[in-house]
Amino acid sequence: MRVPFPFRSLEPTFFSGLLDDPLLLVRVRPAGRNLLFDCGQLHHLAKRVLTAIEAIFISHAHMDHWMGIDSIIRHRHASPSTIDIFGPPGLADKLEHKLAGYDWNLAEDYWGSLRVSEVSEGTIRHSLFAGPQAFARQNQGEETLADQIIYRTPYLQVRAASCEHRVPSLIFRVDEQPAFLIDPDKLERSGLVPGPWLGELKRCFFTQEKGTEIRLLKEGGDGPKEQVSKNPQELIRQLQRDQPPASIGYISDLGYTGRNREKILELMRGVDLICCECTFLGAEEHKARTSSHLCTGDVNELLQDLQPPFLLPMHLSKSYSHRIDELYSELQPPPGTTLLQLPRQRTPRPLLTGEISWQPLSDPQTD
Repeated sequence: MRVPFPFRSLEPTFFSGLLDDPLLLVRVRPAGRNLLFDCGQLHHLAKRVLTAIEAIFISHAHMDHWMGIDSIIRHRHASPSTIDIFGPPGLADKLEHKLAGYDWNLAEDYWGSLRVSEVSEGTIRHSLFAGPQAFARQNQGEETLADQIIYRTPYLQVRAASCEHRVPSLIFRVDEQPAFLIDPDKLERSGLVPGPWLGELKRCFFTQEKGTEIRLLKEGGDGPKEQVSKNPQELIRQLQRDQPPASIGYISDLGYTGRNREKILELMRGVDLICCECTFLGAEEHKARTSSHLCTGDVNELLQDLQPPFLLPMHLSKSYSHRIDELYSELQPPPGTTLLQLPRQRTPRPLLTGEISWQPLSDPQTD
């Protein structure tokens, strides 16, 4: 069954099962590129998926959210592009130590690079690991964050907030950028005729230009007549079709403290699809508190406040490997929220020695 998500440009895929390391991939369809949220075990992803990754968003550097960066480096280090990696403070140091564990004496001028941006309250600090220089670290300074926005393209923007999981842990929100959509009924009521001027108006929409002359076509008695409008933004407001941009929220991992709850509600208000950790069942709330995770009761409270159209619970503790149905029975989404279900696991099971056989090049008995 195909879920009727409201996205125009984004195509979310959750590459993990309920018990696997969280792995959310968002394909940006117009650009043909991917965003990856957390980076645990990902050996089951096809190389073409990995080579199309443009940016990676790491909640925190626990192993199940970070260890897959080695696979990314393995498949991408010899490609002439830069991957942006966003995460909490200290992530650049961790990547520097990881890269130092390999020999890069065969580095070539065409190799790609890794740019790490460490997000903290109100600031973001950048470090570049340049492939052609054997991934030597270059500090690129710090800047102030505006409106929690850490990443932006013509198709989307990503915002982040720092929560507490005994270490800083980031939560993320992906919003589609507003699209240029003309309402044909409004166009007709205005007496305007479609033409090349709509392309110029579209350019003004994305550049936010205000004083550009738009030579539009207006209905006349003996055919369309050219007129000049010097207020493209007003013209856009008159003709635009209303379609709110859709959004995705990603929450993993954090404790259910008052401050964390405030940050979740502030960042996730109005989100269409929320991917949210739900590590413990309600009866073991004490374990959730001790380990700074969420339980089903916590998620139910958040759902009542946020009321998202779609919820994907993820990252259930492996201690419930034979009780996963209990998770879905304990979650109580409000009316209007569709609860999405994951399979138990997606990662392939390990091979056993008895499943491997040697294959000689030729059979000596037939030579």
